[in-house]
Amino acid sequence: MPLRRLSIREIRSRPARSLLTLLSIVIGVSAMVATYLASDSAQLAQIAMVRAVTGNASLEIEAVGGASFDGKPLEPVAKLQGVKIASPILRRYSNMTVKNVQESETQIAVDGSPPPSRRYRVQLLGVVPDLDRQVRSYTLVAGQELGSDSADTASILMDASFAESAKLSVGSSVDFLTKNSKSWVQTAKIVGLVKPNDAGAGIQSGLIVAQLRTVQRWTESSGKLDAVQIVLDKEAKVEHVSESIAAILPAGLRVRQPTLRSQVADESTVAMQQGLRLATAFALIISTFIIYNTFQMNVGERRRQLGILRSMGATRRQILSMIVREGLWLGLIGTLLGCFVGHFGAAILRSSTSKLLQIEIPPSDWSIWPYAIAIVCGLAVALLGAFFPALRASRLSPSEAMKIVAQGEFNTARVTWLWLGGSLMVIGLTIQALAVFRLINLSHVVFGTMVMKIGIVFLLPALIGELTAWVVWILSFFLKTEGMLARRQILRHRGRSSLTIGIVFIAMGTGLGMASTILDNIGNVEGWYRRSIVGDFFVRAAMPDMNSGQSADMPYGLTEKVQAMPGVALVDTLRFVRARSNESSVVVVVRKFNSDTQDYFDLTEGTEAEVMKGVRSGKVVLGSVLSQRLKLHIGDTIPLETNEGSTTLDIAGVTNEYIAGGLTLYLESEYAKKLLSVEGTDVIVVKANPTDSAQVEQQLRELCDETGMMFQSYLDLVKVIHDTLNGVVGGLWAVLALGSVIAAFGLINTLAMNILEQTREIGMLRVVAMTRSQIRRMILAQALIMGIIGIVPGVLTGIWIHFVINLTTMPVTGHAVQFVIYPWLLIGAPIFELLIVVIASMVPAERAARLNVSSALQYE
Repeated sequence: MPLRRLSIREIRSRPARSLLTLLSIVIGVSAMVATYLASDSAQLAQIAMVRAVTGNASLEIEAVGGASFDGKPLEPVAKLQGVKIASPILRRYSNMTVKNVQESETQIAVDGSPPPSRRYRVQLLGVVPDLDRQVRSYTLVAGQELGSDSADTASILMDASFAESAKLSVGSSVDFLTKNSKSWVQTAKIVGLVKPNDAGAGIQSGLIVAQLRTVQRWTESSGKLDAVQIVLDKEAKVEHVSESIAAILPAGLRVRQPTLRSQVADESTVAMQQGLRLATAFALIISTFIIYNTFQMNVGERRRQLGILRSMGATRRQILSMIVREGLWLGLIGTLLGCFVGHFGAAILRSSTSKLLQIEIPPSDWSIWPYAIAIVCGLAVALLGAFFPALRASRLSPSEAMKIVAQGEFNTARVTWLWLGGSLMVIGLTIQALAVFRLINLSHVVFGTMVMKIGIVFLLPALIGELTAWVVWILSFFLKTEGMLARRQILRHRGRSSLTIGIVFIAMGTGLGMASTILDNIGNVEGWYRRSIVGDFFVRAAMPDMNSGQSADMPYGLTEKVQAMPGVALVDTLRFVRARSNESSVVVVVRKFNSDTQDYFDLTEGTEAEVMKGVRSGKVVLGSVLSQRLKLHIGDTIPLETNEGSTTLDIAGVTNEYIAGGLTLYLESEYAKKLLSVEGTDVIVVKANPTDSAQVEQQLRELCDETGMMFQSYLDLVKVIHDTLNGVVGGLWAVLALGSVIAAFGLINTLAMNILEQTREIGMLRVVAMTRSQIRRMILAQALIMGIIGIVPGVLTGIWIHFVINLTTMPVTGHAVQFVIYPWLLIGAPIFELLIVVIASMVPAERAARLNVSSALQYE
């Protein structure tokens, strides 16, 4: 029997429905592939960026507080037994400027202006070349190795990939913005291009290697080091050598194995990965539902065909295999397309992640595993969605299948649905409660919410009689007769109707809950930046690096120059320093706090006056997330590793914080200098006299153009934040639209099946003088009844989801985000969903109204 040809014909005969099934699988599979590839790339980029600096070092000596230190006392380390190489390095970040000249330095553009310069954020690595070659593995692809620098020109090595992207070659000259008080801009010549031989290969990290003494001179760090990298003899044991080194280290220094990732950057990546995985799971669930719903309708429409096949000798196994095979065919095609789309979608996620982590992220190495896993999951979803409708079809007897409506479509007792739905609701609520009270992992709240919603869907078949009666009573003011006929058709197929109502309910509850939660968090962010980001203008060299807490160096004397500008009322400075509190990595935000009238914090614990009094006396203010993680609050003390060993600092307050994921600690600049030897500035915050704002802005712009630094006004910064928030809001409406589209397709499928099964009945109604307009209203009433039953509990569930999710934001924000009811959303979202319901009913209603009466009466 040519069942395979029959399956192909069936798929082709319903192109829209088949396309919907394919699209659902493509969405789920592509999300899975893109998530895996982007997450893997981000992780590899973090490791490679560190290995590009640490190389083959087994141990590394650094200051406890992360500051630079005097390298003279460490000379005996190289002579210890087991130590093969002790290579000193100095790490600094800088802005590199490349002049866009083609023929000569005097080239002028068409409009008479000089060609614009290109600026890059780079990492300067000062090394001793002979030692460094034995630590970091690279190949010289052009030019020569580092030699001795002359008094006029310094030589540098540059990553070949980075040089290619910057359109530079051996012999090119570049300028660096440095701290040197005599000359802020230092010129260097590229003498060689290198390619890393390890995990750093392919990373356009902007790594610039120069002579140690050159970088020390540029940054006025004479004799200073950031680390000493230790390569051991082959037979040496890391533990023994580490103990030997620790025994001779001066106070404030420590030896340890190089860390591959900082906690701050790692937490950022983990949060991103969890969000992407949740989105992937949601997409796969949607795929399963769409496939199930599609094949349920497909089997219903083909019931007579299946009956004929059974009467001709087709076995139940053959019927089951035929329908499952159709699902697997669509699943395979959708999975392959999904892998293709996901491969390119990973580039978008990599771009977003690179902006989050402030690093360049290359594609990960090709691997079969993400595609293999996605193919297995895609086929499993297709199989799961098609199997149960296929099983149901295979169990129909030939006589039952030949009927238009199968008997016993819904035989499960009402008490069973009440028990099952009620039990799942209780289980879901219990899981949510345990997660909120931190008795189980907080991530389980999502699972609990899903179980609760499934429980509500399972209650619908038991309550649909009473619910439809109430809705018909409401609609009786407009659709009395049509409403009664519509209710009868809905109750004829309680299972199908309940499933459709469940779609609307899930779409409404999930969309409304997510929308409200996102709006709450946006309000929380806006409140934070209005209180914490105070200043008219901001000058900085570059954004701080999330892996190290370091930013590009700003020249010495720049703050004083800005302060001396006419019209400047106040200058404050910010410095971001990596530090440790026991085993936790933190970012210390160093600030002068030199205004008596300004509010600096969006406090969640403490009052502004008491907190500022404490900060100026050497106490600290914790970011809300750090406070939550360490379970430390106002009045407690926090340990901090400094150059003089571990010390404890009193906590003056806790502030809502989004910098570095909230893992921050605020410290006044004079105390930070004593404890952590903090020098320099990452951000200059400028407040201008109101009447001189335009003049100050012009002066700052000219200064930034001269030095290659970044300039931002408060409005510029707010615009960046708002653009980010608008992107989130756009994503929110996309999610709501997706849910509405799913609900619309479910309604269209259900109404189409209802019309098919009402064909003869509609013909009879037309014979007894029911007009086409009344037929349209009857179909509309069916849609409205199912829509209202789904929307009302969906709104109530959405409010509950909104409330629960807000309680679970504590690990992310360090405090519960304020729960706000949005009347416009509670009114607008149901109206929007109801509008979708009405639109979804139009095509089936018009189809029913235009049925030929004589053909309808002959339909069996």
